[in-house]
Amino acid sequence: MKRTRPLVFWLYILLCLTIVPMTFVHLARLNWLSTGMCLLTLLFMSIPFLLETKYKLTIPREFLTALILFLYASMFLGTANRMYDVFWWWDKMLHGASGFIFAQMGFLLLMFLDARQKQDSGRSRLLAALFAFSFSLAAGGVWEIYEYTMDCTFGTLYQGVGIHDTMTDIILDALGSLVFALLLYFRKKRVPSSSV
Repeated sequence: MKRTRPLVFWLYILLCLTIVPMTFVHLARLNWLSTGMCLLTLLFMSIPFLLETKYKLTIPREFLTALILFLYASMFLGTANRMYDVFWWWDKMLHGASGFIFAQMGFLLLMFLDARQKQDSGRSRLLAALFAFSFSLAAGGVWEIYEYTMDCTFGTLYQGVGIHDTMTDIILDALGSLVFALLLYFRKKRVPSSSV
């Protein structure tokens, strides 16, 4: 874990301290789905820090913060602790946010794979914006496949009323992706020197 980002690290620790006891609560109640989601949340929240250490990356702290909060809100609060059932708008809020987050993830991946993209020309901005948008839509599609699989396998209701819910989710993913792509294209300085 990098010392250059103590606030993100302490946020991660704080959130983990709320997840661990609830894991044991769900385990004691033999709620296997919630127990598994708690463990997956811990795993997925740890992956960015492990990638930074293993590959000597520097993930932008704003993105890392948003990603950790998103995983916590969707997997731990939403699925393991049923916030999707408590608040009708929880799923919609997270789909809009996920479009933005996945678009930024696609952009960071592009920067990592192709250093030429760090040259700030109109053409490179357009390519980066299109790639970020497409990556995010693809991630949204994979997520809908995951929801469908969970509904069929475990009898959950991730997809709500079927095609209407799925299409609303994809539209919200697309809007979040589009906002990030437009910000990326029209921003003058795209890549901080310490990023990726």
